[in-house]
Amino acid sequence: MKEKLEILIEEDIIDLAKLRAVEEDRPLSDLIEDALVAYLSRKVPDLKKREEAYKIFCEQPIQITRDQFEEILKQDVCGL
Repeated sequence: MKEKLEILIEEDIIDLAKLRAVEEDRPLSDLIEDALVAYLSRKVPDLKKREEAYKIFCEQPIQITRDQFEEILKQDVCGL
């Protein structure tokens, strides 16, 4: 069941969304719904991992091996 929703969005963003909806020949509400579903389906960052990364990279000089660095890069790319 669909529900009517009142929200405030910057005018230039609404204009871009309307243009895209016209280009795709579909209702603006469908475009916004799809965008919201895509956003909500993304994986939520693990806060504990972010805190650990902050400690490693921001609180002290980086002291990791090349293999550790490459593993971190793989996790970051694969975790999105």
